[in-house]
Amino acid sequence: MRRSLPFLIIIVVVLTALVAGMVLFHYRTRPLARAVYGRPGAEPSHIRGDATAPVQLEEFGDFECLPCSLVWPVLEKLEHDYGKRLCVVFREHPLKIHRYALDAARAAEAAGLQGRFWEMHEALYRNRNTWVPAEYIGPYFNDYATELGLDLDRFTADIQGEEVARRIAADQDRGESLGIDRTPVIYVNGEQVSVTAHNEKGLAEVIDKALGKSPGTSGTGQ
Repeated sequence: MRRSLPFLIIIVVVLTALVAGMVLFHYRTRPLARAVYGRPGAEPSHIRGDATAPVQLEEFGDFECLPCSLVWPVLEKLEHDYGKRLCVVFREHPLKIHRYALDAARAAEAAGLQGRFWEMHEALYRNRNTWVPAEYIGPYFNDYATELGLDLDRFTADIQGEEVARRIAADQDRGESLGIDRTPVIYVNGEQVSVTAHNEKGLAEVIDKALGKSPGTSGTGQ
């Protein structure tokens, strides 16, 4: 028994390494509809596209952030180009240096409680140059809510409600667990994307790599 003990130990170590490798591979390749890195964030998360898509792009954004507003149309273009192969997740990460960022996040989440998060997301970025310099933003957000056909009384109540506050806090907690201190921050299948790649060409190359394709072969083919 003593002679065979070293061999048993080696076998156990090898099997442990194999199991660990298989688990790691599983989490690296599975669709990331639920976060497998960092703390979880708000659930259900805001997902556009098929949650089982082979590539998930997760953005931590701030509606007052200028670079975020520039990334917004790029992501919409990529969603169109990649179709069912890509899903996009948005996480609230309003920065304290922006005076209206938290208010805008609340407006988006309040719209989300009525099933119109992405529509408010678009309205906030599209009209950023209007509400950011305003002295009082309430009327602007109410106007967007009205245009989207929301129940305005519920919207104004939800903005200050516990559910909206809880969702934003959960997303911020997720961001803090990942060391995020700026916006936008983008992950593709759990790997953080360099700021220099926050453009259509750069993100397409990252997505193609995640799909196992050669750079430059992206497009509308499904």
